[in-house]
Amino acid sequence: MAEYPVQFAGTTVTILSEEKEVHRFVSFLFADLHGSSGGEEAARLTFSRQNNGQYTLAINEEPQYTGRLGVQCAAIVFDLVIFNLLKDNSAGVAVHAGAVAYQERGKDRVILLPGPSGSGKSNLSAWLTAQGCSYLTDELVLFPAEKPDQVIPFTRPFCIKSQAVAVIKKLIPGNNPPVPLLEDEQGAVVAHRALNPLYTPISAPPALLLFPTYQSGAPLRKEKISGARASSLLMACDVNARNLSDHGFQQMVQLARSTPAYRLTYSSFAGIKEALDDLVTGLAR
Repeated sequence: MAEYPVQFAGTTVTILSEEKEVHRFVSFLFADLHGSSGGEEAARLTFSRQNNGQYTLAINEEPQYTGRLGVQCAAIVFDLVIFNLLKDNSAGVAVHAGAVAYQERGKDRVILLPGPSGSGKSNLSAWLTAQGCSYLTDELVLFPAEKPDQVIPFTRPFCIKSQAVAVIKKLIPGNNPPVPLLEDEQGAVVAHRALNPLYTPISAPPALLLFPTYQSGAPLRKEKISGARASSLLMACDVNARNLSDHGFQQMVQLARSTPAYRLTYSSFAGIKEALDDLVTGLAR
């Protein structure tokens, strides 16, 4: 049975299957996290094909999903892989956040987009990537304990909810390019290189904390927030707190104190470029 190791922050989850279709599916989801087996293996996920052509996904022989290799399956696989990569991981603080990078005066600068599911961080990460930023993740970053000001991204395709799929597809250059994409009534999983093919792995300190809030019909609002408020919002996005002696509090406080923080409320991408240009220009001074 073929093995596909997914590695993040010194931990591995191995996905197994005998089916080429599964290998193509998993490769699409985890191409940027695939590596030789190494580090501690946290779990093994197995895909098996059923007589009706559907697939069953199991962990340690316990079924987790049965169905086709679509958007719902991708979401379940991502959740299972992330959970098992982080359940015992104490290498640093893992934060539910999107992240992109840009260059200013020859230096990489990272914009961190922390927020819960539904806050709009995937859509905003996709839009920023289409504007020329280097994509890092739309889901998860880890701040390693030994280098707390660095960002290790969980780099995956964009996971877009159904109501935003048409908007994000318009960001792809050309009308109907043959780019890797999963789409159904659940939403879409879009290859990040479809929006910006110039991808280079980057690990740099955050230059800006931008807490996105998508709100239908709301006017664009940009609000500077205090370090104390930013610390509280970051702790709400800490996904492996129980593994850490102080729940990651000191690292999050230090990050909030040292990094400008804003809340961005938006309902469309109109005006976002100008708002961010002002923030980025201020950082370069």
